[in-house]
Amino acid sequence: MPRHSQKDKILDAALQCFAKKGYGNTRIREIAEMAEVSEAALYRHFESKEAVAQTLFAHHFQEFAMRLKKTVSAQQPADNKLQDVVHLLLNAYRENPSAFNFVILNTPSFMPQLPADTVYPMDILEQIIKAGQMEGGIRDGQPNLLAAIFLGCVLRPVIVSQLADPDGLNLLQGEHYDQVIVEAALAAVRRPA
Repeated sequence: MPRHSQKDKILDAALQCFAKKGYGNTRIREIAEMAEVSEAALYRHFESKEAVAQTLFAHHFQEFAMRLKKTVSAQQPADNKLQDVVHLLLNAYRENPSAFNFVILNTPSFMPQLPADTVYPMDILEQIIKAGQMEGGIRDGQPNLLAAIFLGCVLRPVIVSQLADPDGLNLLQGEHYDQVIVEAALAAVRRPA
């Protein structure tokens, strides 16, 4: 079995700390303690807490973008691709809620520092919307606005589920709400009958 590097341990620990306390309330010392490394060891790999966070953000952001690109590369109608996007988003949240939340909550801070060759999920979503408009199934309108509305229909239930009572909306414990979310997101961008 491959040895878990100190850098990986630091990144894993940082994600746990950010999930528990938030990025702004986490200190380097806490990340080092969680990773069971010295602060000096942490600084050998990263120059600052911001560098740790930027590395985490870039990794998870790009990983999701690649999964999205692969998911929607098949030749199928835009409507089907949009359904696949909803399922991919919900599955990504269920697989790693801490990473999902970290990326969503910190997009405004860390997205501007991504490398020039970054693949952006919104660009992929806009392309699907444009294709759907050409097919006639997606309403007229600015594609980036429609993509944002569609995305909001998926992300808002995720946020609400985290704030709901334990017996309320729980998206981590199964897929029984997924179809409602799919239908709402599609309804928001489909061409009216």
